[in-house]
Amino acid sequence: MLLVAGIALAASIPGIRNQFVQDDTELIAANPLLHDLDNWRDIVTSRYWPPGWEEDLYRPLTSLGLAVEYVLGGGAPLIFRLVSYLLYAACSLAFLALAWRLLPGPIALGAAMLFAAHPVHVEAVALGVTQNEIAIGLLSVLMLMRYLDRRRSAAGIVRTGDWALLGALYAAACLMKENALVLPGVLVGAEALLVGGPVRGRTRPLLPGYAALTAVGAAVVLARIAVLGHFDDPGRADALLGLTPGGRALTMLTVVPHWARLLLWPAHLQADYSPQEIVSSTGLGAPEAAGAALVLIAAAGAWIARKRAPVASFGFLWAGLALLPVSNVIVPTGVMLAERTLFLPSMGFLLAVGGILGAVWQMYEGRSRFRIVYWSILSVVTVLGVLRSASREGQWSNPEVYVTRTATDAPRSWKAQGAFANLLYGSGEKDQAIGVYLQAISLAPVEQAWRVRDELAERYFEQGRYAMAVEQLRASQAAVPDKRQTWHYLILGYLALGEYPIAARLADSAVALGGSEELFGPLRAVADSAFRERAPPGSIRIEVRFAPR
Repeated sequence: MLLVAGIALAASIPGIRNQFVQDDTELIAANPLLHDLDNWRDIVTSRYWPPGWEEDLYRPLTSLGLAVEYVLGGGAPLIFRLVSYLLYAACSLAFLALAWRLLPGPIALGAAMLFAAHPVHVEAVALGVTQNEIAIGLLSVLMLMRYLDRRRSAAGIVRTGDWALLGALYAAACLMKENALVLPGVLVGAEALLVGGPVRGRTRPLLPGYAALTAVGAAVVLARIAVLGHFDDPGRADALLGLTPGGRALTMLTVVPHWARLLLWPAHLQADYSPQEIVSSTGLGAPEAAGAALVLIAAAGAWIARKRAPVASFGFLWAGLALLPVSNVIVPTGVMLAERTLFLPSMGFLLAVGGILGAVWQMYEGRSRFRIVYWSILSVVTVLGVLRSASREGQWSNPEVYVTRTATDAPRSWKAQGAFANLLYGSGEKDQAIGVYLQAISLAPVEQAWRVRDELAERYFEQGRYAMAVEQLRASQAAVPDKRQTWHYLILGYLALGEYPIAARLADSAVALGGSEELFGPLRAVADSAFRERAPPGSIRIEVRFAPR
């Protein structure tokens, strides 16, 4: 136990001085709702993301936990780091306890060591807002152990009190993040594969308990709908825009090899997988065929091993169920792939690996050479995992490092390149920043390129290069004509160029299309006044002010 906890802490502790980065900035540091526990009623009845963000989620226990940490730590990142590390160590120990119940001792220890050292977990551990991934992993293991202990006992009975405890743990997990809704399926898989005895006659006493868990899940869904007005997340990943469920399934087949690589050998890690890192599929090609083959191999392996290595079958089933909510097939989400979402699937994957190794161990455990090879490989892989995890923690040390490293790790991501351009410009590397902005525009899908173009236009305004700003804004308006920000900027650009009649017509059109009279009316008045006074080009100067984020 000390060894496993030590590995988990060794893989995490290098990030102890990390600042707020990525989603921590918006959801914790800049979110006043979480800065006072007197807001607890609003916290548990509000959307997860602050106003102004497209993402629409409901995770009240996660928000409440972050608020408690913020108040206890005075808003400092340190308290979030410590809670994450302790949660990770606790989850690793719980996984060890579960593995001990299912696998030979040396294999159980090895699976837990690999879990604690796994580099794919760094994103879940390094951020405060991703503590819910670790907490759900811990709760799922506690649920599974309680269930198996009761079902594999002499009496084999799951009593009412046990179901009440399982329901409470399940509700807590679901109120932290919606992917926990699949946890009853994990228990069903454990019942089918890990509990002995004939199926007939043993399921009837369990039906009321599973009905209660179903009711808990339904209650969470209804609460989510009551707060959000809908169930799904309206934010959709760029690669999923316009796709049918079949198209999403085809696209997600290209993600399966990424899942397999990240779970098996995560040497390369990155914080962003948006286009062009992962793009929409238009047909069945080599990437889709590779993903389909991996799915079939996993399914066939689980079926073949169900009798001789049932733990391996259960591990594959657990991993599949845990990946289902983030597969974008049933419900599309705003993320194609995020390493933090592999925390729960990694538990099933490592149990599957342990189940396979457990079957081999039983055949060769009497041979000393086999034991030497096993412990040698395990030690090397664990050390490599700890070193990779420790170095990966540095990615999240501060916003500047995070943005720079992400741009390097994900060179085809328009979001990463746009953020890097913003960082370069702010640090005085303006010419290089303009080039990176243009690169981000070339990578962005049509529906998103306007965001980078508008930001580039802001930079041109700041430099007094109004004609170049107008060129970018016209391209934005042509691609996505309903963005009021673009209309506003474009009118400003024409005013600065002295094209007053064009600016006036655009202001009238913006109001006719539903734009604010308070915003566009004064712009029309400025255009009319400048035209009457025959103000020469350059009479109107644009001043750019960047609000702190």
